[in-house]
Amino acid sequence: MESFKKKVGRNDIMRVLRVRPFALLMVSEFFSQLAFNMQHFVLIFVIYELTHSNTAVSGVILSFTIPALLFSFVTGVFVDRWNKKSILIVTNLLRGFFLIPFFFSDLHLGLIYTLTFLIAVATQFFLPAESAIIPKLVKKELLLAANAVFSLGIYGTTLIGYIIAGPIILLIGKTNAFIFLSILFFISTLFIIPIKMKARRKIITHEKNILPSFSAEAVEIFSFIRKTRKVMHALIMLTIAQAVIFMFAVLAPGYASTVLKIQLESLSWIIIAPAAIGMGLGAFVMGSIGKKYNRKWLSSLGFMIAGVCFVVFPFLQNVISSGLIILANSLLPAILNITILHFVVVMAVVMGFAISLVFAPSNTTIQMETDESMRGRIYGFLNALIGAVSFLPVILAGGLADLLGTVTVIIGFGIMLFMLGIFFWTFD
Repeated sequence: MESFKKKVGRNDIMRVLRVRPFALLMVSEFFSQLAFNMQHFVLIFVIYELTHSNTAVSGVILSFTIPALLFSFVTGVFVDRWNKKSILIVTNLLRGFFLIPFFFSDLHLGLIYTLTFLIAVATQFFLPAESAIIPKLVKKELLLAANAVFSLGIYGTTLIGYIIAGPIILLIGKTNAFIFLSILFFISTLFIIPIKMKARRKIITHEKNILPSFSAEAVEIFSFIRKTRKVMHALIMLTIAQAVIFMFAVLAPGYASTVLKIQLESLSWIIIAPAAIGMGLGAFVMGSIGKKYNRKWLSSLGFMIAGVCFVVFPFLQNVISSGLIILANSLLPAILNITILHFVVVMAVVMGFAISLVFAPSNTTIQMETDESMRGRIYGFLNALIGAVSFLPVILAGGLADLLGTVTVIIGFGIMLFMLGIFFWTFD
């Protein structure tokens, strides 16, 4: 019996991939997430190249996060009431159309922020619908594997997107890069259309109250979260993990240019891509053996490991200068000499793996502990939390990096992240 359970666990990923609607969602996710992640990197690259300011980079990150703070709970309410497949189709089309102004000429920084804001508003409908639709496509016992595959798809496309974003700009130029991204969003839509959904549960409303009562919806969600501590913990962890990613995006260009002394085009190869590889590895591990371990402890461990990585990043040059590395380089051929970039790549992989320990277990907790009728609102509330919690840290990360230096901010951030991991580990 025990061997049978282990065999089923090992085969969960293959089983979930044979579910046709879920497979179509994954193909659609590949194109939409590739466009979404490339768009982030291209915008960060273009703005930092234009301004050479960490604060300006914070601005584009805030253009994505402010709509989450303003609209995500409201959109979550509508996601619970509307057809989720239709939401995915419309929001992908809108995001593709909002990139069209980039086709024609270089845009003013303020207009870039505005268009980014509009894309983010559409994304506030897309994200809760995409996450909430998974339990409608797969059986409950396959949810962890489905979320692991879903996360692996996100991280895999993050890897590809960030690897090719810099070279794409150099190869075809900024204008054509945005045309390429728009086309990817439209292709993603084509794979959503064939997905067949189960009959949608009818929402009972009073005839004179067709529109949802947002105050009543909010009270219901807050009451549920307060009573369901597992969901509350998962929401907090996912919020902080996403804030980590945003702050990393703000600080990475400055770290690459001031500490590593590399061209920004190399950022995708040296830091972002290895981090995405680590996330993908972590997602695969979670899908294979994640059910054997406590999900809260896995997430706490992820925060602690990520915190250590941030603290170590600025000191990698000291490691290269150590006697052991100097001795090793003296014995190795010049082509195999160990440099700081090798250590940066390894640390980025480890950090990505650590973050993945948060995403898959926490998403699984939310989906297993919530009913389908409120899942969209829960994810909408999550996006609102991300916007609220990320707002100040993202501003401070860019401003403090310009004022105190990128290294100081990275170290301080790592210490706080490690302490949060310890808190979540011991908090009951």
